[in-house]
Amino acid sequence: MQSKDLGETTVFLFDNLAQFDNLRHFVSTRRGGISDRCFAALNIGFHVGDDNFRVLQNRRILTDALGLDLLKFTFADQCHSANVAVVNDTGRGRGAMEKESALPHTDGMVSNVPDICLGVQVADCVPVLVYDPVQKVIASLHAGWRGSLRRIVSETIGKMIQQYGSRAENIYAGLGPSAGPCCYEVGGDVYREARMALGSVKKVIKSAKTPGKYIFDQWAANKEQLMDAGVPEDHIELAGICSQCEEQTFFSSRANQGMTGRFMAGIMLKKTRQY
Repeated sequence: MQSKDLGETTVFLFDNLAQFDNLRHFVSTRRGGISDRCFAALNIGFHVGDDNFRVLQNRRILTDALGLDLLKFTFADQCHSANVAVVNDTGRGRGAMEKESALPHTDGMVSNVPDICLGVQVADCVPVLVYDPVQKVIASLHAGWRGSLRRIVSETIGKMIQQYGSRAENIYAGLGPSAGPCCYEVGGDVYREARMALGSVKKVIKSAKTPGKYIFDQWAANKEQLMDAGVPEDHIELAGICSQCEEQTFFSSRANQGMTGRFMAGIMLKKTRQY
């Protein structure tokens, strides 16, 4: 993963997705916005208690820096589900200017329509960007421990295959900055849910230093789902950046006791030129 300065702000790009000329993607950071306090500075989440005007201005700052139109972005009203929506022309712009028009009860989006940027908002959960360069299909999804155990990654790959005829072996994926296996501590309830959902938790959960606590490896859980679905391991890129450790660069809910902003991961097919 590589960082890219865009004047007022900085974004990160996945190396494996950056190779495709017909694709735009990015992961935003905290740098460059106008929000203050625990939301400083480039908070793009309407739902976290920040001033809505500031959030809208932050989104405009980011999209202007990217050279993109905010009205081409689509957002979901995320709820830690495994619900995946197909986004077409009528979905373009939903949730871009205000929370109320976001796609309801959705944590994953797939599309084959150019000029729609699928944006997910995170602050410790894993943002996952997915691309099939053969069928020209994109996806973005929000996978925390709940979404991971509900297998949202598997649902998304399945939707790409069923809806667009994608083949798993052609798919590329990037897992963005999020709470890492160094920090992501959970309780016995999560351990029990993981045992029920996954059977074996050997690859994704280990004991923490705190008695009665465990470390949940979100990166491994979602990478395993991609590989189980048939995505080649060398097509999967892990950012390897812990948002809790790097909370000066990326918003972290856990590092800030639940009161913080959100950064965004987005992916969009470029519109082909018509002759």
